[in-house]
Amino acid sequence: MTTSGTLPTCAGSRITETRSHTPPRTRSPGRGVSHRQEGSYSRNRDRSRSPPPRMIVDDFMNEEISKDIQVDDSLTSSIIGPRGSRITSVRKKTSALIKIADDNSVVDGTRKITISGTMKEVMWAFNAVKGLIMDADEEVRRGSAPREPKEQAVPQPLPNSNRLFEMAQNIIPFESSTDSSDERITKEIKIPNKNAGMVLGRKASIITEIRSFSNCKINVAKDSEVEGDERTVQITGTPRDVHLADYLITAVQQMPRDTPQILGLI
Repeated sequence: MTTSGTLPTCAGSRITETRSHTPPRTRSPGRGVSHRQEGSYSRNRDRSRSPPPRMIVDDFMNEEISKDIQVDDSLTSSIIGPRGSRITSVRKKTSALIKIADDNSVVDGTRKITISGTMKEVMWAFNAVKGLIMDADEEVRRGSAPREPKEQAVPQPLPNSNRLFEMAQNIIPFESSTDSSDERITKEIKIPNKNAGMVLGRKASIITEIRSFSNCKINVAKDSEVEGDERTVQITGTPRDVHLADYLITAVQQMPRDTPQILGLI
């Protein structure tokens, strides 16, 4: 049996839930036991009001469910956080799959956030995302500007897709650059030292794929050039290509370490 419903949440959002549940099988009376005797046994057992076995509770909490949250699109950037930091923290803490709809899926200024996983993971992630929404709403209220949908600049066409780019979009929505200049620029970004291996990939497979797909020259600082807990990544190319490379470098830091094998790069 499948049930669905709407849960209350903070201003500017709406929660829907879909859950699949199979009703328990009814035991038939055993051989030599009458219906009257079985009913008597059930009444006596009900008086004890004993809690359900631990195994049943665990099975219930491990049931796979999914929840959709509709949020005001003006809050999306605050929910995601700088370079995806806020939503990434929720993903890591809860182990839930959290997907934010891309710009093409925004309808009437509303964007969908889908949370999937076990009931335990989804409940935990739901509360965390609800907190992000409330914080984002408070930031808008404290700001001097009224809450309005962000200005829709004319985006550049999406790059020809590849598997790495498609995988990245499941982690962070991609927003095309509005700068169509052909002048080459250089941008420096910082990444944690612990993520350098994820950006490079085994046998430099990930960084090679990013270079090829973005048409950018990308230099990652060597160990001998590192000071502190971060290292510099230098990206050179057109503004649009640099924007794409920066996006992919941010996304791959949140991917599994076996991504090169998953994508068949090595």
